[in-house]
Amino acid sequence: MHRRVIFRNKGLPYLLLLPQLVITSVFFFWPAGQAIYQSMLLQDPFGLNSSFVWLENFTIVLSNPLYLNAVANTLVFSLSVTLLSMSAALGLAVLADRPIRFAAAYKTLLMWPYAVAPAVAALLWLFVFHPSVGIVGRALRKAGVPWDYKLNGDQAMGLIIFAAAWKQVSYNFLFFLAGLQAIAADPQLLEAHLLGTSMIIGLRQAAAVN
Repeated sequence: MHRRVIFRNKGLPYLLLLPQLVITSVFFFWPAGQAIYQSMLLQDPFGLNSSFVWLENFTIVLSNPLYLNAVANTLVFSLSVTLLSMSAALGLAVLADRPIRFAAAYKTLLMWPYAVAPAVAALLWLFVFHPSVGIVGRALRKAGVPWDYKLNGDQAMGLIIFAAAWKQVSYNFLFFLAGLQAIAADPQLLEAHLLGTSMIIGLRQAAAVN
């Protein structure tokens, strides 16, 4: 039986939370509120006078096709990078968690991409996929593929998504691997995982029979 610690002072939790609440209010809520308020203002070219226009700025922005295209590109980029980096990291973590030879070396190599500086990673991808000097870029052009990400927007988007996902795979890999090792180290979690897996398999088999 575990002994529970009871604090008689009811104001102590609020006192302990007060510094964090003050910091969050000053550095998050206040700037966010200022940004929302200023987004409803219309200023002159010199920034000397401003007038309150309510939601007129939002109406103008949301009716601009260039802005809507930028929003769509942002959503495609964010979702694609997240799905690609998370799925690849989970697959690599499952493989690296298995009892194989040189597992420590494999795990270290999988962590290296996250340590590469973004500028260095950009140069590496440039030398790999450049249509004139890149290894993969030249191979694609020799194979008859009109590869030139400087002229083709879809190719540029795909290359940026692939490069960004490659940079984030190592970061996600660390968390997935730590989670898998924590599950393996705890018999209760492992038993619950195996029980849940067996139940899912049984439900699928029952549905297939019906």
